[in-house]
Amino acid sequence: MKKIIFILLVVASKGAISQMFDRCNPVFDYEIMMQVYTELDVYPEVKDEGFTLWDFMEKNFKLPAKDYKKNTDVKFAWMVEKDGKCTFLKLISPANDSELENEAKRVVGLLPLYSPGLCGKVPVPVKVDYEFTVGRK
Repeated sequence: MKKIIFILLVVASKGAISQMFDRCNPVFDYEIMMQVYTELDVYPEVKDEGFTLWDFMEKNFKLPAKDYKKNTDVKFAWMVEKDGKCTFLKLISPANDSELENEAKRVVGLLPLYSPGLCGKVPVPVKVDYEFTVGRK
């Protein structure tokens, strides 16, 4: 009898784990060329309730001292890791601007600790995009 109960528990837990990961399947992101989680049970957030990403970026992001074409879109991505730390991934646009990429890396390094994204109760890494438009300097 104990063996039957044990087997049922194992089968049931495998089903629950399978459902959890079916619900939170990673998808391939062509901008960064890797698998990422997009649908989660709990999304990462900064623990400080007064924190807004927009205000943080406005205060800390310094555009390189050069002219940009009018209405240049800037987009970069980072990963909120399982432990809540942020890791720079890529400058998506404009491509091949090493100064802008270095600034994005610097600012991502300044980001506070996030609560991790969760799939069920399992922490998973989550991609975050940030995008804004610049004119001429």
